[in-house]
Amino acid sequence: MTVSNQFILWATFVIPWGSLIFMKKDSIRRYLPAGLLSAFLSILVCEIGVGSGWWTFRETTYPLGYFSTYVYGLFPVVPMWILYFTYKRFWLFFGIEVVANLIFAFVILRWFSKLGIVNFNKGWHVFIAEVLITLIFYAYQRWQDAAVREGRS
Repeated sequence: MTVSNQFILWATFVIPWGSLIFMKKDSIRRYLPAGLLSAFLSILVCEIGVGSGWWTFRETTYPLGYFSTYVYGLFPVVPMWILYFTYKRFWLFFGIEVVANLIFAFVILRWFSKLGIVNFNKGWHVFIAEVLITLIFYAYQRWQDAAVREGRS
């Protein structure tokens, strides 16, 4: 039995968001802004990549017609989970993010390329961009936590 590309794409959207039922509501509230920032910055990287010819999305899902659904599922939710388990332990957080970004850039995207979901040949571009995004959303989370603490004082 072969699994369709549409099934895979929808799974990369639904499963991450569905996994949040296992996260505490306070943690979702706490980490969602950083997750959304991660997704927004990743979408900018996707735009730059498409505009520069580094990759093209060949298969998408309706109504999310321009990018594949993993952009809207994996990119905001995976960083939230990584923050949930590793926040305030920067090197552990950073190490897990680096490994996750390596897997995404060099395993998952190559697999998606073989399936015909995306034309892709710039793994290092994605990896470097996502590591920079990791640093930005971690700094944002630290800033946000400091602002919340000051607001409570």
